[in-house]
Amino acid sequence: MKILYSFILILFLFACQDKGNYKKPENLISKSKMTDLLLDMHLVVGTSNVQNIYLEKNRNYMSLVYEKYGVDSTQFAQSNLYYTSQIGEYEEIFEEVHRRMKILKETYESRMDSIMGLQETEKKANEKRDSIIEAQRKRQNILN
Repeated sequence: MKILYSFILILFLFACQDKGNYKKPENLISKSKMTDLLLDMHLVVGTSNVQNIYLEKNRNYMSLVYEKYGVDSTQFAQSNLYYTSQIGEYEEIFEEVHRRMKILKETYESRMDSIMGLQETEKKANEKRDSIIEAQRKRQNILN
């Protein structure tokens, strides 16, 4: 029985071994550019179900991301494949993407809170103005 468990353990260890030693492509996208590109890709995917100014939904903006960074889908796929074989580097890239996404979310929420606060202040000011106008009308009606 111990032999069977040892065999299964060895089998799992070999199965988990990194088999992908991909050659570094000639046109490899740099880590910093890949980080920026992946961040924009995540944002683009998140907007796929939102209407744009032309009231279009489900539009694919990925080609605009490629254009922005001066890469094509093949270069991205080759670079992405290479970085996935370099798990340490790929993890660093995604940690940075996650950190930036978190900052963007916090900034958005902060601005939304500010907007909501301004709207609430404006609403209270309008209510106060309306109550003053109403009081003046009542006084006018009493005097007439």
